Amino acid sequence: MFEPIFKYTNDIVIDLVNIERYRTKLEYLYLPTRTRQEMLYKAKMKKTHFSTSIEGNVLSYDQVERVITEKGKKTKIDAEREVINYWDALSFLEKCRAENRPINIQFVLELHGIIERKDMRKKIIGFRQETHPGVLIAVYDSVTRTTEYIPPEAADIKPLLDELVAWYSWENDLPVPIKAAITAYQLVTIHPFEDGNGRTCRALATYVLMLGGYDFKGFNSMEEFYASNLDGYYKNLQMGLPVLYYDGRNNPPHLENWIEYFIRIMRLNAENITTQAEEATKNEENKLELSHLNKKDKKMMRYVLEKKLDRIQTKDLASIFDVTPRAITKWCSSWVDRGILSPNYVNVRITSYSLTEKYKNLTPTDIGFTD
Repeated sequence: MFEPIFKYTNDIVIDLVNIERYRTKLEYLYLPTRTRQEMLYKAKMKKTHFSTSIEGNVLSYDQVERVITEKGKKTKIDAEREVINYWDALSFLEKCRAENRPINIQFVLELHGIIERKDMRKKIIGFRQETHPGVLIAVYDSVTRTTEYIPPEAADIKPLLDELVAWYSWENDLPVPIKAAITAYQLVTIHPFEDGNGRTCRALATYVLMLGGYDFKGFNSMEEFYASNLDGYYKNLQMGLPVLYYDGRNNPPHLENWIEYFIRIMRLNAENITTQAEEATKNEENKLELSHLNKKDKKMMRYVLEKKLDRIQTKDLASIFDVTPRAITKWCSSWVDRGILSPNYVNVRITSYSLTEKYKNLTPTDIGFTD
């Protein structure tokens, strides 16, 4: 029976706490439909680009986006097909999440079948088979060509996957992020397929987080962090273990190094997502706040914000509008009535004005150009 071994380190605990903090904060942020759709699209595009680039796909982000937006056209090279397959695999996960489909071997086979398909009619590719005598299935370093990992024999794949699925089904006490980390690690360790193991394990981890409510509203995209430091990604997966599966990975080993890495990436990703969502919310609020302003209002506000004026004198405004101070005084009175400016008094006399709390933290960029 598969029983993973690990201990909670300080880093794991701290990052888990922060993940919960960001998750809660994101839940209470209101995102307009259009903004949410844009963030979902970008997250899915990044997952597709970075997860395929980790495996050597040479297409740039812009090229990946073009392939996806033109996916109805006939593809001519493997790199394009690989990108479309992964995009479709993510769509498959979205559908499965809506149906609350459980994880079992059939699910893993279907997911891999989409990721590696070359024939639209063939849904299941199947596990890797026994090799001919003298032929070794191994994972090699792409640069040095040295052997990095020799997975279990083909005859052991099904029993090991059965154990992993059974463990996943009954394990309900672990935090979801740790459960996702362990599931991803064990699948790629079993290495059940001839190709597509890395992409399948990352997609499966995504689905575990989706089912557990930790995909951050669908904005999750950990793959870009992996891709930014591939040496670190593979080093943490290897954990310094012997190359041959049967020399230590089958015991099983302590997994805190990989879990610590996975949780750290997840925390950094959650922080980025929350920051982006907060900025999007702020921008939307600014749009609503500025929607009722006219060109004259915006010109005054942009001038004040650019000059960083805490105290606004009527003579300053008269110079930018080329009108008399008397006219500016009338305008200021109107801006006070509309809640844009607040008067500053000395005794009972108004000596200057300031932007109200509602507007003083805006930037000139928020206002836009007024000419």
